[in-house]
Amino acid sequence: MDINYMNILINDHNTNFELLKKFIISMNITLGMNKNFCAHLAEKVLQQLEKGADMPKIQCIIESELCVGYGLYRDEFNSKKITNEIMHWWENT
Repeated sequence: MDINYMNILINDHNTNFELLKKFIISMNITLGMNKNFCAHLAEKVLQQLEKGADMPKIQCIIESELCVGYGLYRDEFNSKKITNEIMHWWENT
């Protein structure tokens, strides 16, 4: 891979990361969700999207991060809806 191609990939990733982070923040998953956590979640999800992960994998990541990483209970958020919205966002990026 040449350096120009690598720079393009890095720029695309960084752009997608910022867009996904803003998208997750706009979802208002829970009142006052920490923006640093949204960045963490966006990075984890984006890494998997870039690898071609399917919906169940993304949903599992979201559930795990929101429950274990942020301390929410599953009944406090709709992981299927969040996943659907993120997958729709990814398909249209």
